[in-house]
This record gives sequence, structure tokens and C-alpha cells, in this order.
Amino acid sequence: MEYFVNLPSNRFNDPGIWAAEMEALGWQGICASDHFWIGESRYPHVFVTATRMACATSRIKLTTSFCNNLFRSPVEFAQATLALQQASNGRFEAGLGAGWAEEEMTAIGLQYPDGPTRMSRYIEAIKVVRSLIETGQCQFAGDHYDIDMTGSKAIGPVSSKPSPLIGSVGGPRGMREVTPLVDRIEIKASARGTRVGYIDINIMATVTEDEIRRNIDSVKAINPEMPLSIFILSAVGDNPAVNGMKSAYGEGYLGNFHGHPDDVARSLESLSAIGIDRVQLTEMAPGSHEALANSLLP
Repeated sequence: MEYFVNLPSNRFNDPGIWAAEMEALGWQGICASDHFWIGESRYPHVFVTATRMACATSRIKLTTSFCNNLFRSPVEFAQATLALQQASNGRFEAGLGAGWAEEEMTAIGLQYPDGPTRMSRYIEAIKVVRSLIETGQCQFAGDHYDIDMTGSKAIGPVSSKPSPLIGSVGGPRGMREVTPLVDRIEIKASARGTRVGYIDINIMATVTEDEIRRNIDSVKAINPEMPLSIFILSAVGDNPAVNGMKSAYGEGYLGNFHGHPDDVARSLESLSAIGIDRVQLTEMAPGSHEALANSLLP
């Protein structure tokens, strides 16, 4: 099992130092998220942040979790992927997501599409990105993108080792249509809780283990060899903030990833039995990654 940790909000000002610390601790990967803000957290630019992390490390894998297709051009994302693969000496994995936060879109003057439109646009973007990161060129005409970047209009430099492309999915259509286009699928366990355009803990509390298993089975039915990750929000420790987060999930399955470090570690390790080989951890209480490291890492 691989464990990737997402840059926490209390380290947004020093992503390079944080990345070097995570590499020294023994985590297998680090992530940068793509938002303007969530709640009170103001996010640094995802590509600048990922580059700072790449340049401060030498061994650890890194990824974007996940670049927001609602306000990123797939051409911009592909160009950044090529540059990050070079900056990291081949350690970058390109994570692109459909986007979900409505408030960000309306604040910057863009329309927030409905769910089917977001997914259609995402599927097209994945196709564009795949072509560009492998060849530097793309000719594509769809409902959302009309791309003609061939010959002298190509981008680069193209790597001899293209970055693996990771898709984030949480619903039947995404699993069905994104799975054949990517190198890794990340199951978004909290997908139903953000599909409404914001984080709804009450919905997340209804997620079951059977639901996660069905999503895994759906992906494996399309490609039995597909590597599978899962996105987990986690609060680890023994303090009022962590206990409050855990109680918000009630008896829900995702509550297993909140609480005492040893209990959370056991819940994470058990994911390998249902087909998960990588967990992406986003901390919901400061210090969760550090609290978990002693229980989870060799």
C-alpha cells in the first residue's frame, strides 16, 4: 500500500520545506490541491506549489489532487504536466478532476455546470490531455473543446516517460467512461458529499463500505488491472477537534478514518483487502499526518 499526503493548509506558505519533511518521514507521495479557497483556507497556485515541492525533494512521488477542470484548460494542464515531469525528474503523476466547488466558479464569474455537463466536459478534457502529454499534439472536436494543435502548433518538451494520468471518479458514468482513458483511477469516497457543489458532511456520513466496494468492482469490470487509489478525508488524534469530526460521521463508514492513530491506521490498511493500493490522505485537523505517521509508516 502506498500513502500520499496532501499539503495541509497550515503549511501553505512553505510547501517545499513540508515536502522535504514528508519525504524524510517515509511517505510514498505528496499532493497539491487546486482551489482558490475552501472555507477559511486560501490556497497557493497548484502548479507553483507542485513545482516547489518537486524541487525540494528527490525521491518521493508527487501529484495534483486534483487539478480543477472547471477553471483549467486541458491544454494548460498538459503543458504544466510536461514541465512538472521535467522538474521532478520523472516523479510527477498528473491528477485531473472534474471540479465540484460551485462558490469558486460563481465568484470568478464563470457558470457552474450541472453534473452531466461537468462529466461530459471532464471526459473530453482527459482525451485532450492524454494526447498532449504523450505527443505534444492534439486534434479534437467535441461539445466542449475544439483543439487543433498539430505540427508547428505542438507543445513540449515531451518526456520520453510521460506522466501517468490519474482520473478521479465517484459515479457510474465516470467509472465507465474515464477508466479506459487513464493510468490510474482514484475512487472519491466523498463524491456524493461534494456533488451538491459544496462539502456536505451529512451526505458523507451515509457512505457505506458496500458502496465503495461496488465502485471498485465497477472499475475492475472495465479493466481488471487498473491501479486503484482512494481519496480519504481524515482527522487523527485525541482532542476535541478530532472527536467532533468523528462524531459528525456517526456510524458511517468514513468515520473509521477519524480518531486514534492506531484505529485509523488499521482502517487504512484494511483497504488493501478490497483492491486499493494507494490512499490519498487529506487532513481535516492540523497535525493528523504527523499523528498517523508513527502508526502507519515502517
